Amino acid sequence: MKKILKHKKLISYGFLFIIALIVMIPMFFANADITRDDGIQHICRLIGTASSITEGQFFPNIMSNFCNGFGYSWNIFYSPITAYFPLVFQIFTSSYALMLKLFIFICLVASGIAMFTFTFEVTKSYKVSLIASVVYMISPYHLTDVYIRVAVAELASFVFLPLVFLGLYNLLEKDGKKSYYIAIGAIGLILSHTVITLITAILSFVYVIVHYKKLKEKKVWLILGISVFLILFVTAFFTLPLLEHKMATSYEVFVPGRMEWTDKLIYNKLEFYRLFYTPQGEIPCDIGIVTVIGLILSAIVIKKLPKEKKKTYLSFLTMGLVLLLMTLTIFPFEHLPSMIKMLQFPWRLLEFTSFFFSFVVAINVMYLIKNMKKADIIVITILALLCTYPIFSNLRYNENYDESKYIPAVRVTEQTGRVHAGMASFEYLPSKAFEHLDYIKQRENKTIRLEGDIKINKEQKQGTSLEIEFQNSKEGTILELPYIYYLGYQIELTTKFSSDSHGRTKLEYTESENGMIQITMPEVSKGLIKVSYIGSNGMKTGLILSTIGIILLVSFVIYIKKTKG
Repeated sequence: MKKILKHKKLISYGFLFIIALIVMIPMFFANADITRDDGIQHICRLIGTASSITEGQFFPNIMSNFCNGFGYSWNIFYSPITAYFPLVFQIFTSSYALMLKLFIFICLVASGIAMFTFTFEVTKSYKVSLIASVVYMISPYHLTDVYIRVAVAELASFVFLPLVFLGLYNLLEKDGKKSYYIAIGAIGLILSHTVITLITAILSFVYVIVHYKKLKEKKVWLILGISVFLILFVTAFFTLPLLEHKMATSYEVFVPGRMEWTDKLIYNKLEFYRLFYTPQGEIPCDIGIVTVIGLILSAIVIKKLPKEKKKTYLSFLTMGLVLLLMTLTIFPFEHLPSMIKMLQFPWRLLEFTSFFFSFVVAINVMYLIKNMKKADIIVITILALLCTYPIFSNLRYNENYDESKYIPAVRVTEQTGRVHAGMASFEYLPSKAFEHLDYIKQRENKTIRLEGDIKINKEQKQGTSLEIEFQNSKEGTILELPYIYYLGYQIELTTKFSSDSHGRTKLEYTESENGMIQITMPEVSKGLIKVSYIGSNGMKTGLILSTIGIILLVSFVIYIKKTKG
């Protein structure tokens, strides 16, 4: 029996793989433009990360040739999954655009499998689970992220959203045998997209409150507590350095209002008709004809649902409808707390409606078509694919794409726009550096004496490595090194001749008024300064905690599987 079930699952996964392949056919044309919107940023980030690894950075955070060679970091602040996983495809290709396309394809397949796994947990029906997965994979907003916005981080989060609710459903409505998916899904979300993680946390809280009677059970609190513990530990390699930098100085990404975009939030609210129709040239924000028809059936299906199935069905239907209303002009987003405004675009909530409605539509189809057959699934899939045509009509092709012009990174100049290829809108700069962009544009890529007296005889810089031979340094001399201020650099001073000491010492560094690294020199007659990037204490501690967390997570999964058997 188990072999038959496993065989059916593999066939189902194969079907989803084919659907993803069909959807991705236009993307895999060599001249398909993947540089639009977020796409070029992700390509440049991959280039920078690959360069960091090639330089030998154990923590590949500093993209040394970005920001006019002063170094820029995406990876300290932005989702790790989209920085590293696409680079796995270097074994097949040297094209970063193709690496990104392959990653998008994998995300599409994985999101379908995740949705299938969740729906099957609820319905125990392969056919219904396939319908939910197909509707989820080709929902208009999902494909908008693929083809229009090239929002790779959001695409990755589509994979983990169903897993969070799979774990919650299993804990709150079943035996808790698969409750470990709460931790796995949340870890994936944190490492994919911060804003989506925040909204998911709120919706998960709502879902738990709906099952408030289960909160009387100690087992539920225990599992939730263990899940939070595992989430914090496994993601520590990312979250600890993030917090460490937040406390170190002011970075633009943490400045109040910088990432809230209240004006854009208001501007991007949708008129009601946009939920059903997308004018030419606008970002597709409609929920799709398949979803509309499927939701209409809810009025009939609700009456037929058995009591034990109603709670999740009604929760998903209600949350989906509320979130849909929140995308409209009538919703007062501008009056909500700053944390909620970080959503930036109201239509970003359509990721969640895609998930909730895909499940609801599949359940509705199950009650509409009695004794559903394979042919029914194929017909529904074909019709759903045909309904995606409006999105594909927005595709662009670029015969002149040449990613070599981004290697090395494009310089920041007076002609560089605010949304600069490779550095987004400079939000991961220290605020002082952001405020002194003109200084960065004009500054030479070498060490500058700010105060005091010193004679620099020779200076050699390569990436994050720098050597300075000098003599006659006076006490209190301040040097500004040619690096943007990030934590993790090591600066060693080797004194060859000195009146009071000999040997090697480590110099602490601070942030200059220009957002660069600066050091204060002791009195030295002759010496050598050596700079290298080794990672901060938070990065090292986070890596240790994450390693422990992964071991504990695996142990937790094994324990639950054995005890729940």
